[in-house]
Parts: sequence; structure tokens; C-alpha cells
Amino acid sequence: MDMFRTLRHRPFRLLWTSALLIQLAHWLAVVAFQWEVANRTNNNALLLGILYFFTTAPFLLFSLPAGVLADTRDRRRLLLAVLCCAVVLDSLCILLAGLDAMPTIMVTALGFLAGCVVTVVSPTNQALIAGTVATADLASAIPLQAAGLNLARILGPAVAGPLLMLAGSTLAFAVCCLAAIAAVLLAWRLPAPPRPAFPPVRARMHRQVLAGIAHVRQRPPAATALAITAITSIFGSSYQAQLPVVGARISDDGNTAFLVLATLGGIGSLFGIFSVARRRGRMSLPAAAKQLTALGIVVALVGMTTSAPLVALLIIAAGGLTLSIMTSISSLLQQVIDDTQRGRVMSLYILCWGGLLPFGGLAMGVLSQATDPGWSFAIFGGVTAVAGLAATFRTGPGRTRLG
Repeated sequence: MDMFRTLRHRPFRLLWTSALLIQLAHWLAVVAFQWEVANRTNNNALLLGILYFFTTAPFLLFSLPAGVLADTRDRRRLLLAVLCCAVVLDSLCILLAGLDAMPTIMVTALGFLAGCVVTVVSPTNQALIAGTVATADLASAIPLQAAGLNLARILGPAVAGPLLMLAGSTLAFAVCCLAAIAAVLLAWRLPAPPRPAFPPVRARMHRQVLAGIAHVRQRPPAATALAITAITSIFGSSYQAQLPVVGARISDDGNTAFLVLATLGGIGSLFGIFSVARRRGRMSLPAAAKQLTALGIVVALVGMTTSAPLVALLIIAAGGLTLSIMTSISSLLQQVIDDTQRGRVMSLYILCWGGLLPFGGLAMGVLSQATDPGWSFAIFGGVTAVAGLAATFRTGPGRTRLG
């Protein structure tokens, strides 16, 4: 496939593999955190929602400052520093899991710290891509980078399942730590990028953030793309926080069902990534809006059925639609923004994507606990579908197409 030609660039191979490993460690840890809380609380929907909130809250709190750092600091050194923090955090998780000292409040705190790490890693990795490939290969590199990240979403739960079932979370966190160490070693071999020609962050953080927002407003496709991203995050993807509840509803072995559903969602995500790669250069916001409508319908259907095979198919579809939307928008943004603003604009994307997830996840948890979980899926899916229809009519066919 055309996008694989970017792997001929050695710096991109190093960055791609390092990003794959640290995301693998993150998703493995997220599943282990959910597994701990689900087992300690008998699949309490509210507590799972709270865990999801705190795991994703750093995207809301720190995405914009992380983007400024990516534009005003040596990106390679910043990436190395945060990856080293991931190694320390995983080592702490190994210790606490081995001592069986992981009550729900501790797991929630660890989830928050893990979220902080990935919040800084994400815009830094995104900002480094353009410097690792030729300009002509950038449109191919972005889907491939996204494919790697979502390969990690598949491998994380797939690896977590056997580890958690056979040896508990201690071994799972040990694998996370090894993956993080390998990511550090690969990132260390990246060539140092040119030093950014920007003033230091001191006393200028808010101005740097405002400059990134102004840059988005100057490029109308970017502003509309971020709005679609926000809707996808709040309403279209919050179902992921309730996968343990879905697993318990469709199977007597809820733990195994949860891990299977998490893996199937990752497989669907990979399908979504490759669908974007196949239409490289022909991305449009109307297409993303239509996919948002379809995602809402799929999420609503998940809440209406207890058939395990049907739920499995729907989760694959939801994963594919979600990542198709997000990868299309990420690729569009990378092509319409200036490199000098890349870290900040991509941090806005990460803010709209990950920063709003905690609100959706927590709201779905509260609603699921107060009523039947099926109703929460139906309501969130309905809102997503309506928003997708509104965005489809607003953008119009082909008005924001690239290529």
C-alpha cells in the first residue's frame, strides 16, 4: 500500500516504532486499570465512569500547554523526558500491584498520571512527524502513524487479556514498563530537530495558545474539523468507558467478554485507519459528518441488543467509524496548518478528542447508574446521529475537500 513507502525514512521508522510501543504500554495499562476497578467494585458503572474521567482528564487540562511546549522546546528532548516518566510510572504500578495495594482511589490516581504522560507524548509525536519524512510523503505518513497507534489499541487489550487472566495486573504492568523502556531507546536514536525559532514559554504561554487558536480560525476547514472532533469525543466515543458493563450484560463471564470487546474495537479501528489510507488526498468533512451519523446509530444499537455476536459486530463498526473520522480529520489538519503552529494546532485536536472524553465518559457512567445502561447508549447515540446530520447539511458535499 502506498502509505508504507514512508517507512523508507529511518527517522520516521524510529518515531513510528517508539510511538507504537508507548501507546501499546498505555492501552495495556488502561485495560489493567479497568480490570482492577471492575473486579474490586463488581462492575460498578459509576466508578468505571469516574476512572475514565480521571484517565482522560489530562487531555483537557494539559493538551494546550503540551502543544506550546512542542512548538517552543526541543521536541526530541521533550519526548525523551516524558517517556522516561512513563518508565517510572509503570515501575510504580508493578510495585503496587505486587503488594496488592491498588484500591479504586489508587487506580484512579495512577490512571490520571498515565493520562498526563500520553497527553504530552501525543502532540510531541504529531509535531515530529513532519520533520521525519519528505513533504511529499506527509499525507502517507499521517495515516500510517495513526495505523500504528491503533495497532497498539488492538495489541494492548489482546496482550492484556492473557496476562490478566493468568498472572494478574503485576505482569501486565511489567510488560508496560518493558515497552516504555524500548520506546525510550528508540527515541534516543532520533536525530535532533532544528531548534524552533520562537520565544521561550516564560510569561508567554497564554499568548502562544491564543496564537494557535487564531491560526485555526484563519483556516475554516480546521475549525469545522475540530467541531466534528468534539462531538465524536463527547457523545460518539463515551461508550468505551462502559465496555465492562456491556461485557457483563452479554456474557456470564463478564471479564473475558470485556477484553474481547476491547480487542474487537481495536480491530475495527484498524479497518477505519486503512479506509482513510485508501482514499488519501480525497478527504472531506462532509464524509466525516456522514460517518458521525452512522456512528451514532451504531452506538444506539449497542444499547438495544443483548446478542453477543451482534454486539461484537457493532463494536467493530464503532471502532472503525470512530478512527476513520479522527484519522481523516488529523490528516486534514496536518495539511492545512503551518509547521510553526503544528504542535499547538494538533494539541487543540487532542484537546477536542481526548480532553472532552472525560465529560462524556463520566456523564454516561452517571446516566447508566441512574437508569438502565441501554438508555444511556441510546441517548448518546441519538445525540451523535443528530449532530452528524446537522454537520452534513452545514458542510455541504465537497465544500471542504482536500485533493
